[in-house]
Formats: sequence, C-alpha cells, structure tokens
Amino acid sequence: MKVDWPYEFPGAYWLDEQEDRAVLDVLHNGSLFRYYGLGTPKYVDAYEAAAREFYGTKYALGMNSGTGALITAMAALGVGPGCEVILPAFMWVASVGAVVQVNAIPILCEVDDTLSMNPEDLDKKITPRTKLILPIHMAGNPCDMDAIMAVAEKHNIPVLEDCAQCNGGSFRGRSVGSFGQMGIFSLQLNKNMTSGEGGLLVTNDEKLYYKAFSAHDMGLIRVDGRLATPEPYALAWGSGRRMAELCGAVASVQIKKLPQIVDHMRASKRRIKAMLEGTSGVEFRRLNDADGDTGTFLILVLEDESKALSAVEKMKEFGLHNVFRIAEYGLHIYYNIPSLVGKVPLSPAGNPWQLAEGVHDYHKGACPKSDALFARSVLVPIPSRLTKDQEKAAAEAIKAAVS
Repeated sequence: MKVDWPYEFPGAYWLDEQEDRAVLDVLHNGSLFRYYGLGTPKYVDAYEAAAREFYGTKYALGMNSGTGALITAMAALGVGPGCEVILPAFMWVASVGAVVQVNAIPILCEVDDTLSMNPEDLDKKITPRTKLILPIHMAGNPCDMDAIMAVAEKHNIPVLEDCAQCNGGSFRGRSVGSFGQMGIFSLQLNKNMTSGEGGLLVTNDEKLYYKAFSAHDMGLIRVDGRLATPEPYALAWGSGRRMAELCGAVASVQIKKLPQIVDHMRASKRRIKAMLEGTSGVEFRRLNDADGDTGTFLILVLEDESKALSAVEKMKEFGLHNVFRIAEYGLHIYYNIPSLVGKVPLSPAGNPWQLAEGVHDYHKGACPKSDALFARSVLVPIPSRLTKDQEKAAAEAIKAAVS
C-alpha cells in the first residue's frame, strides 16, 4: 500500500494566471511600494477592502508578515515590559516570540480536547498583571470564542485572535478574527491563502487601527500616501512592517479564492473522516464548530502514546509522509521551543525575563493535561486539491496503521 500524498501549502495549489496578471501589472506599472511609484499602486488597497468585507470588520491593515501583525497589534494594545500574555500550549513559535519581542511575559494555558485554549484554565491563569489574552485558532479549528470572550469581559482584558492557521474559518457564523479587539492572519506559504509572506491585522476599533497603522509604518499616519501627523494618541515608533504591492497583488487575488480553497479541504476532510468512522481505537479531535472548521488538518486521538507512535511510523511507510504525532510537532509545542524553555533574553540586560513576577517554567510538564493529549494525538494535513482516489487511499492507510 502506497499513498500518493501531496504536501500541504493550501493556497499555492490555486495559483494561476490571475496572480500572474496582477504581479505583472505591478511590475509594468513601476509601483512596487504600496503608497506611490511611477504609476498608481492599487493592490494592497484592494486586498484591504476585500478583507474588510470578508471578515466583517471596519478596518484591515496589510502587513509584511503574520509575526509583524502580532507585534504591531500588541503595541497598539499597550502590551509592553512586564505585562503577562496568556496563550495556549499548542501554538506556533511566532506567537510566543511576538510576546517576548514586546518584552512581555508569556503565560501558558492548557488546551482542551479541541486542542485549543481551555477557557476554564484561562480563567485560572488571570492575574493583576494579565494585559492580553491570545487565543490561537490552531490547525484549522476555531476556538470557543463565546467562552473566551466571557472570561475576557469578566476581567476586562483585551483579546487578540491569532488566526494564522484558520483563515476562512468561523465560529457560529462569524469570522474568526472579528471577536476580539484585534485579529491577525498570516499569508506565509503554509497558509490557506498565500502570497509567500505577508500578514493582515483587522479590528473594529478606530483608535486601535490608527495606533497599529502608526506602529507598522513610520510612527505616523498617511494622507494620500504621504506621511502625516496623527492625533497624539496614535504617535508611535514605527517598525517598517508595510505590505509590499507585489504581495498585495497576489493577496488580492487569493482572498477571492479562499472560500473555494477552504470548501475543498473541508469536503476532503469530511469524506476521509466518514471512511474512518467506527475504526477501533480512534477518536477525532472535538471541533468547536464543524461548519466553521477550515478542514486544514485531521487530528486523530489514539488510545495511548505507544499506539500513536506506531501509527505515525506506519502511516509514513504507507506514503503519508507529512503526518506528525503532535508531541513531536516541532515549534508548535511549547516545550519544543528552545528559546522559550531556556528563557533566552532579548539582550544582555536579561529582558524580558527579569521583569517577571514569580517563577515561570516552560519545560515539558508545565501543562500536564495538554502534554498527555499531545502524546497520543496524530496530525494529518489535508491538501487542498485531493482527488477522491487519494482520499480513499489515505483512509485505508490510516485504518491499516492504527489496526
């Protein structure tokens, strides 16, 4: 048995002559910078307009990366030295890295059986120093935003949604990214829509938008593409994280394709799950909203760690080369991030760790309930252009691997 299984890169499989035309238009126009050039740039503006409509937010700001969007959003929200930011044990290194980059202290929260932030543990982790809650919609599955927002509102703490792995997803009919004070998306190659690199910040708050704008550019706002002095509240130190017009050209096309990309992955995932129903010893990750899941990954929960280890080994032998036991899923797991475990400082001054109150340990065991779930969970990427034969072969390989 050998499965012909593609790599992931969902949006990349949908690149065609539409992106070609947009990119060539930018080059021929001579306006690679989003605000001015030999001609009149238009594509980042078009992407932001499409994003406002797609996500249902008043403001959208194109960025040079998802990481840049995270750091910019934290700056706009006033997160800085010594602030505590709560995020889940299942993440991506950029999320916790952004917290450290603004000199804040990451506080780990357990995940529940959805592999997303556990609202009950979140409530327990709140302290007087908590200045931000950072839910991460991991592996295509939206968090329980009703429960998370209830905790946030109870303690009057802002929420920044990291939607990098759930672009096009929703919770109870509402787009991820639109629940908290701010939301961010990534357009890196692994994401549901891509421009190679790039990011997006969304919000419904005008002041937060202008603070973010100032922080992402040169510390000022722009009028007709030229720098202008904002209201005093929006003055900042800029960080040069603008989206380039070439990136905007690709993104403005890909966002129109995003619903179709997500529909394909979701349909493939549902068909594979249906073929696996009733398989002994296999459960599936619980979804907070199956209709809002983007279908990017199928996560199997096996009886114990040894069975998960064996299943992954056999799946790889059958050709499912990009499956992982979540415990070994690289920089997505807190204890696999060397800079976090070792509390590597930003400078010889020791920041931000010398600002922490209390002892914070990031070694394996810091989130024992999550660790136990990671050990027996297996992640299977769902490519965005699977054939029915590939889906059937994958289901058969998974069944054989877990039997």
